Amino acid sequence: MSSKMLAVIKREYITRVKTKGFIIGTLIFPVLIVLILGGVVIFDTLFQPSTRTYAIVDKSGQVYQEFVNLQSDTLKNGEPKYKFSKVHMTEEKEESVFDSLRDAVINQRISGYLVIPEDITESREVTYAARNVSDFEELRSFSRTFSWIVTNLRLEQKGMDVDEIRKQMNAGQIRLTSKQVTDEGEVEKSGVSSFILTYIVSYAILLLIMIYGQMLMRSVIEEKSQRISETIVSSIKPFQLMSGKLIGICSLGITQLFIFGLFVFGVVNFSEPVFAHFGLASSELLEVIGQFQFSGTVFSFMILFFILGFVFFSSLFAAVGAMVNSEDEGQQFQLPIIFLMIIGFFIMFTVSRNPDTVRAFWISLIPFFTPLVMFARIAVSDPVLPSGAYLSIFTMVFFTGVILWAVAKIYRVGILMYGKKPSLKEALKWIRYK
Repeated sequence: MSSKMLAVIKREYITRVKTKGFIIGTLIFPVLIVLILGGVVIFDTLFQPSTRTYAIVDKSGQVYQEFVNLQSDTLKNGEPKYKFSKVHMTEEKEESVFDSLRDAVINQRISGYLVIPEDITESREVTYAARNVSDFEELRSFSRTFSWIVTNLRLEQKGMDVDEIRKQMNAGQIRLTSKQVTDEGEVEKSGVSSFILTYIVSYAILLLIMIYGQMLMRSVIEEKSQRISETIVSSIKPFQLMSGKLIGICSLGITQLFIFGLFVFGVVNFSEPVFAHFGLASSELLEVIGQFQFSGTVFSFMILFFILGFVFFSSLFAAVGAMVNSEDEGQQFQLPIIFLMIIGFFIMFTVSRNPDTVRAFWISLIPFFTPLVMFARIAVSDPVLPSGAYLSIFTMVFFTGVILWAVAKIYRVGILMYGKKPSLKEALKWIRYK
């Protein structure tokens, strides 16, 4: 590696790593993870609702009291979560009662009202009316409570012992513990946690390749449009210039991905005591996080496939930058590249659920999809390496070398061509130039 190439690498890396955009972009990843994993709990605490008041019209005369008894939750400040009032109604006054209830909701004297029909055990439908019906957790809670009560009523009508049936139903509930079989024995592993972690990391890889690939393209277009390339290539070979840009900008992505990996490792290992310290502990959230397995193997392959994917796709971005004369033209030419990357991301969803199928094996060897698809197979299969893991690295390196060779030919001619926007056919001719 010549001193001139090192100078290009240093320029591409140092000038960008000190910018506010890079620093903010690096910090965005941890912030996003915090929001994804803890945001719901944090904001639920900050915006804790006040006591809600509901009026209940129980035409059956069998549900109201049991429903109120089962909805006895309290808020964190000790206040009751709900206050219920029973509304007595006759057929003659039904219309006027509903008018007054609707008026009370509109004027915010009550949060809403519920209407339990007389034939609740047969119709199995309760009307919930409120000014806002977007609280799906509350709706689900009310629905489960009514279902519990109505089920008990139906069992009693058939002469069955409700308590004994419920006891047997609870005793028969099964907790399915998933274990992955490895050469060293069985390892307990959660499919949901594994998929979530794979999705987050794969998305980070995709985003960084796309961002820095486009950054490389814009850098080439800028130097070409300002005629800087003519001066630079007089002292350094075009291939060295392109390689220096690739390595310098790739180093930015590696820096961010390394910081991102350290943060994920910290979340996996230290989030539980941190959440508990701030009183944000959520058993469901912590259970999912606690089953994340972000091992050194996954971290290593994350970096490796980012580098391979970046060099592969960014070479294509560099070729686009060398062929066009403006960023507007570049936006048009880069669409097929971005489209292929997004297809790989969508394939990752299916493959991560079925990583050992024959189709998953072969599609993970296609260079356009390898960085995301093979990484997903490795991440969900860890600590077992899926078939074709090392073969995919070999094929990716081979085809990346071929792409680099072809792009270097295009880059050599394209950066010195102005005015005319070359066609793909003409670009292919440049590859044959000696």
